[in-house]
Amino acid sequence: MPFGELLINQCPRTRSHQPNHRPHQSPATMSKDSDIEQAAVPANEIKVEPVAATPEEQLTSSGTTTATTATTVISVTNGGGEKAAAVAEKPPQQITAVEVAAVAASATVAAEQVRPATTIGGIELAASKGGTKSNMDPALINFKVLYVLTQLCGLTMIVLVGTWIGQHFGGLGGSSNPKLEFNWHPLFMTIGFIYLYGNSILVYRGFRTTRKKTLKLTHAGIHMAAFVLTVIALKTVFDSHNLNSPPIPNLYSLHSWLGLSAVIIFSLQYVAGFVAFLAPGIRENYKIAMMPLHIYFGLFGFVLAIASAVMGLTEKAIFAITSPPYSTLPPAGILANVIGVLYVVFGALVVYLATEPSYRRKPIPEDTALLSSGSANE
Repeated sequence: MPFGELLINQCPRTRSHQPNHRPHQSPATMSKDSDIEQAAVPANEIKVEPVAATPEEQLTSSGTTTATTATTVISVTNGGGEKAAAVAEKPPQQITAVEVAAVAASATVAAEQVRPATTIGGIELAASKGGTKSNMDPALINFKVLYVLTQLCGLTMIVLVGTWIGQHFGGLGGSSNPKLEFNWHPLFMTIGFIYLYGNSILVYRGFRTTRKKTLKLTHAGIHMAAFVLTVIALKTVFDSHNLNSPPIPNLYSLHSWLGLSAVIIFSLQYVAGFVAFLAPGIRENYKIAMMPLHIYFGLFGFVLAIASAVMGLTEKAIFAITSPPYSTLPPAGILANVIGVLYVVFGALVVYLATEPSYRRKPIPEDTALLSSGSANE
């Protein structure tokens, strides 16, 4: 007989009318009913109680994820919040892997949205100071190496000029000794009109994390120091010619022509740059129009100064190195040639570092804020 019919036949029909009345049964009948009830419950029955699943059991072979908590909280800002909330409101049930992946993608997008801005108004900003060497731009690493090499070359050049005039030309002197007074000319020209001039050009790229206004003042200050040294150097050379006995003519050589031209260009550049970029009240359109000319003539004057220095060094070696003569390549002549090579190398490095597009200084947030406020005031 089927299991269902057996249970029905053993239930008295009067039980529904008399729920609290149990008819009297003999011991044999009760034993028989007990056997039937035991047969109704399988011997291997297992009671299943809800137990929190382990992380390994949450992923099933059907590609689903079982939620074991009544509420899932996923916090996402600025994007993906609606999808996360929809999943969080679901009761404990199966959540497909597609929904989990969608929430993860939304969280990634939100994280990208809250990253610090690297551009303002289409202008790429410089990297923060806390950047590590691992994520540093390779072009910036190359710039730093070449910049250090440029400084070493310039300082070596100055030391060698001092050694040259000290060991082979008697050192420095005043107006009472015109020949020794002349020695101030190559030394001050090397320091001011070559080394300081070149570093003034590189100050924007060498100190790229400094505010633009500070760099402008530094640029103008270095130029002023170079100008003062250049004026002193010119005075010493004119004194050495005029006070000599007999006097030496002035401004007759190509060296003097090119050198004086470089000084004039340098001076005009300083005045024009000061008026355009430091004087208050100048319109931004004028500054933008002036910038290409300022850059070009600044580099042109620097290259002209290098060429003039090499010519003056050669002229001094030919006229002053006589015993033994310069043509025999004595130690003074070799040192003069080495100094001339350093002039050229220093000038080439400065021009390259100042014109390579990948080494250009990127505006920092403070520069962009100042530019925006300045445009608003105009």
